[in-house]
Amino acid sequence: MDIIICMNPCLLGIDLGTSSLKAAVLDTNGRLLAAAGQEYGITSPHPGWAEQDPALWYQAARVAVRQAMQQSGACASDVLAVSLAGQMHTLVCVDSSGHPLRSAILWADQRSAPQVDVLCRQIGSENLAAWAGNPLAAGFTLPSWMWLRDNDPEIARRTRWLLQPKDYLRYRLTGEIGTEPSDASATLLFDPHDRAWSWPLLEIAGLSPDQLPPLHASAGICAGLTRQAAADLGLRAGTPVIFGGSDQAVQALGQGVIEPGQVSSTIGSGGQWFAPLAQPEHDAQLRLHLFCHVLPERWHLEAAMLTAGLALRWLRNNLLPGSTYGELADAAAGAQAAVDGLFFLPYLAGERTPHMDPTATAAFIGLTLRHGRAAMARAVMEGVVFAMRQGLDLLGDLGVHPANVLACGGSNRHPLWLQLQADIYGLPVLPAADLEAAARGAALLAGVGVGVFDSFSAAARTVPAPLAAIEPNPAAVEQYAVAYRRFKQLYPALKTVDSPLHSA
Repeated sequence: MDIIICMNPCLLGIDLGTSSLKAAVLDTNGRLLAAAGQEYGITSPHPGWAEQDPALWYQAARVAVRQAMQQSGACASDVLAVSLAGQMHTLVCVDSSGHPLRSAILWADQRSAPQVDVLCRQIGSENLAAWAGNPLAAGFTLPSWMWLRDNDPEIARRTRWLLQPKDYLRYRLTGEIGTEPSDASATLLFDPHDRAWSWPLLEIAGLSPDQLPPLHASAGICAGLTRQAAADLGLRAGTPVIFGGSDQAVQALGQGVIEPGQVSSTIGSGGQWFAPLAQPEHDAQLRLHLFCHVLPERWHLEAAMLTAGLALRWLRNNLLPGSTYGELADAAAGAQAAVDGLFFLPYLAGERTPHMDPTATAAFIGLTLRHGRAAMARAVMEGVVFAMRQGLDLLGDLGVHPANVLACGGSNRHPLWLQLQADIYGLPVLPAADLEAAARGAALLAGVGVGVFDSFSAAARTVPAPLAAIEPNPAAVEQYAVAYRRFKQLYPALKTVDSPLHSA
């Protein structure tokens, strides 16, 4: 047996996102040594569709891992373990040989809206809450599978396993099929209360239990890297690979958000609230999500909006080309949109929390001749944060009342996003020090899996402390409280107006 001597022991985390894959190398004290990323695209064969070729994920991993390892100065024998985080809800259908049968149907895909309507009537909200603890929404694994079964029965017949993206990538790395509770709980085929596949929902979906991957602990060791995967990634064959978790749960670990009472607000492409729970508690009105954390005795409530930072990207690309995000935010800092009567509903791809409406559409309201580039940019940013505030209010309905908010995501790069959150939430906002926390969290999870850290708490203690708090401005809090009440009236009022989407 070969004796492996690690001169600079380290941990490798892989974050399989929607638009890119990132790899991070941490030392055993949790210090970031290097990070690298590789982008890939989304295809939309028809309006409302969002797909991705799973082969892109493995190709991206080969590039990003090699780059991160080279930049870190570590060698293959230094890597103690690998773990993964991955985009949630996405459906990956593979055959008995583990080969994808079609492109993955992503979480942003809206084609299954008719199946959601049918399932809601068939199951009923009371059963759905008891069996899944979650609302039904287009883009989740269950309705995407129902769409596939209705529209491509041959692919459905040939499907041996329904996988999540990080589980497919881990299969490519190890040759072993499996999953864990944090990702499984986001499929709508899983009961987060019992941390087990939901038999009633499997029956409704026409699935046998053995079509779902076996469940394991998020920090459990799946297997070692195969020789082929090791050669492709520039690592050592047999390196332990940990099961991993959903991107939101792993990101929370990478931000140290593991204890009840902590709350994070992430504004990236989409927007999410994350609130850890010691016991599973779902929203009886199904406006929030209940998912499992990567910790064995933790759950989390999640509020999710579909287009947060994406709304500013849409504005830049389609209405204000030639501007950078920073330039738009700089201009917006000198405007007063909501206070001046201009609002933006950020529902460019439908919406989840709080409306759970795939047909919801975006709109500027109150636009006049006096409003220009700066006011429109400000309205978009305020509209995103108003919509996020609705998720915070729902958390409050379930007893979550944070003293402050950890702000995460790419929005932290501009101070206006942070000040808007403080003023509209009415709470101090602590900017996270690490904007790419999912890859960090995956590496920390790898460390828990192989005993580098003796607990999740020990791993979380290595996370860099947040930056100085952004305090709410009392005058702005008062102004935004008035504007927020008006914002909440806009969606119900516009919902009464017919549109092609509403009548489809």
